[in-house]
Order: sequence, then structure tokens, then C-alpha cells
Amino acid sequence: MRIWFNFLSMMVVLLGCAGSLAAQESQPLGFGDSFPELRLTAPTEPAARSYLGLGKGADFTLSQLGGAVVLVELLNVHCPHCQMQTPSYNELYKLIESNPKTRGKIKMIGFAVGNLPEEVAGFKRRYQVPFPILADPNFQLWRAVGGSSTPLSIYVRQQRPGQPGVVAGSHLGLNTHYQRLYESLQRYAGSDPEELRRQGAAAQRVRSAVAPVVSAAELETRLRKAFINVSNGIVEFSRVELGSGRQVYTAIVRQSQGVERLFAEVSSRPSVCDICHDVHFIYVFNGSGEIVGFEPLQLTKYGNVDWNQQEVATMRKRVVGKYLTAPPPFDPKLDAISSATMTSAIIFDSLAQGEALLRELKEKGLR
Repeated sequence: MRIWFNFLSMMVVLLGCAGSLAAQESQPLGFGDSFPELRLTAPTEPAARSYLGLGKGADFTLSQLGGAVVLVELLNVHCPHCQMQTPSYNELYKLIESNPKTRGKIKMIGFAVGNLPEEVAGFKRRYQVPFPILADPNFQLWRAVGGSSTPLSIYVRQQRPGQPGVVAGSHLGLNTHYQRLYESLQRYAGSDPEELRRQGAAAQRVRSAVAPVVSAAELETRLRKAFINVSNGIVEFSRVELGSGRQVYTAIVRQSQGVERLFAEVSSRPSVCDICHDVHFIYVFNGSGEIVGFEPLQLTKYGNVDWNQQEVATMRKRVVGKYLTAPPPFDPKLDAISSATMTSAIIFDSLAQGEALLRELKEKGLR
């Protein structure tokens, strides 16, 4: 059977690009690949557990779900296209459940990237979503599938419990053609998983990266300024070459009591929302892992409007003084910039990857 549907070669991968994070350097999940057997927190609602075919365990893997095909939707509750797609996916669910031939054979499950359970509960109530949506507050599943903007739907052909399912197809971005998708899911349910693997192995993979927003010369100027803002001047400045590919710089700076070595990472992250700008910023930290500076390169809110100085200052106040060894959890009620919840969550998640960076710097003898 020839699988014609669009597959995940469009997914954004942070490999060798500016500000790539070691925790995100994974191959893009593509057509014919095995879906990760990641331990996921199980829903607590009896109806959701019954629909998914789960027992009493606190967690589960996707292969434990019943059915021949599982539609895995990655979304964010603040993403406009995710909100716009919800009515169509509600209708898709109704089609599946109203037909005895597909009820129990095709399952739907959503994962809200960067959202907390209470945000997900509010989203489900507002849009009357009938299928389970689970929170992915720490971007765990998002990283496991390679990272992408939302909405992203992955169609997984199931095999046996404990045996990873196979990616039969995907769709990146808004999809309101639920009747056409319903037909595709039925075809996937009848497909041969091993044939999908063979076809996937022959498929061409395409990688894309988060494009830098400033030139190399401008970036160096901004980095030097970030170091100067937290010191009395720079004595030495250089880039640190790391095996992970993360874009890190170091400077010996003058302080009131002598000199000190500081570090700065340029963090460049794809937006969770498919119509939002990517996230670019610099954070400065000392040898103890304490964050001492924060400077924007590109931070936007709803409508892709740049943050103003007050909003940057607010985020700076949120993160400066925190430690990369004990990053604070993101609380959207306290930490989000108004109309920029997704961008704020990405900033906090980027800082949460700092402990691995500190280990790399120690291995190079810089800490």
C-alpha cells in the first residue's frame, strides 16, 4: 500500500544550529519510524482511562493503548491554530465513535506542550474536547519526537503492547479536513507496519534549522553588551567550542573585587505555535550556575509583536538570581508575560536545560 500522506521531515531540528540545546538534539521522527516508548503520566479520569484501554498504572507508553491507529496531537492551549482545529477534531472523534467499524480501532489523544494540567482542563472545558488531552509541561514528548511547532498530528500504526508503533503519516499545521483525515486513518488501520518501516527507510529526510535573527557581527556586539551590563568591563572574550553544539561564549570581566569568568548562551528555539516567531535570547551566568543577566534577541507576544522594555525587565527579574542547577518550574500565572505565555514557557524550559551545559563546561576545565 502506497502511503502518500505528508510525513515528519518538515519537523524542526536543532542540530548544529545557533543555540541548539543538547536535550533537543534528536533525529526528527519521520514516516516509518518507531514512535518513542516514552513513559507518560496516565490520566486520572476513569472515562479517559477506559477510552484509552489503560489499567491502574500511574504511567503508560503509547504501545499500551488499544486500537490499530492512534492519532497523537501535539498542541498548545494558547496556539490560535490549535484552538481553530479543535472543532474539526471534535467532529473527527464523533465520526470514529459513531461507526462500529472504527470505534475502538482508531483512538485520539492530545499532548499539550508546555502547558500545566489546569490549563489543559480549562482548554477542554472551553472547547468541549471529548478525547483525552494530557499536559506535557516539561516538553518531554515534544523532545522525544524531535521538536516542532503546533498543531502537529502524528498517525501511529499500533502493533503489540511493548512493541513501538510505526509512524504512518503526519500533518504539521492547521487541518480542518476531518472527513478526509477519517478516510486516511481507516487506510492506516489496514496497513502493514513492516511495510511502513520499509517505505520509511527509503524516504528522504530533510532537516531545517532555526535561522539566526542577527548577523555574526551583531551577535558578538550584543553578547559583549550583555557581559558589560553585569560587570565593569571585559578583559577577554571568546567562544567556547562544545561537543553538544550549544552556542556558548565566555568572558573574563572586571568586578569590584577583581576579575571573574562569566558565560553566556545564545538560545534559539522554534516557537511552539506554527504562526508565531521563533524565540531567541541571551542569558549570562557565572561559574556557580547563577543567572546574572538576560537580554532579548527576538521575543514576541500575540500577533508577533515585540516585547517592550517593561516586559523584558519583568522576565529579567523572573530569571536573574536563579540557578541552572535548580531551575524554577514555570508557573503561567506568575511567570508568563501577558499575551506571551508560550514564549515565556520556552524561556523557562531553555534554562531548565542548563545543568547539562554546566557539566560540559566543567569537563572542559572552565568551571
